[in-house]
Amino acid sequence: MRDGEPNIYGGLATIRNGYMQMQWSRTQMYLVFNTVALPVEFGDKTEANVRLIVAIAGLIVSTCIPIAVARGERWTKFFNEKMAELERLDRSENNGSRASIFSDPIFESIRKSRLASRKVFTPVAVLVSTVWFVQAARYALPIICGIFGALTRTS
Repeated sequence: MRDGEPNIYGGLATIRNGYMQMQWSRTQMYLVFNTVALPVEFGDKTEANVRLIVAIAGLIVSTCIPIAVARGERWTKFFNEKMAELERLDRSENNGSRASIFSDPIFESIRKSRLASRKVFTPVAVLVSTVWFVQAARYALPIICGIFGALTRTS
């Protein structure tokens, strides 16, 4: 790399690492929320109104956090590609690239592995979101039907 390229590479690496840290933080928030909220939702002593509120919160959290994780993943991939481009610039010079990390084919094969955390997280997120949707519907529908029934009786 020449001129300011090492600084650009370092800046991209710092931004990418920030996004990666955010990804882990979001996933941890998701897991902590569901670890606490699911037992409350399915607990024997929890009232129906509390279950409805927890189910709605669970539905929101279980929808928004995976969307944020997916968006963050797109940004991480973007920064990985830009850093790989900078690494490939060295190949055009006579001395070649001294180190290939993001442009190394092994890096991409590891990222695309079936056991990559984002690929494992996706089906879990879909399952948990489905549970929260079913629970929210289960407790909200009787309330909605009751309100609708009361409105039709007074008309």
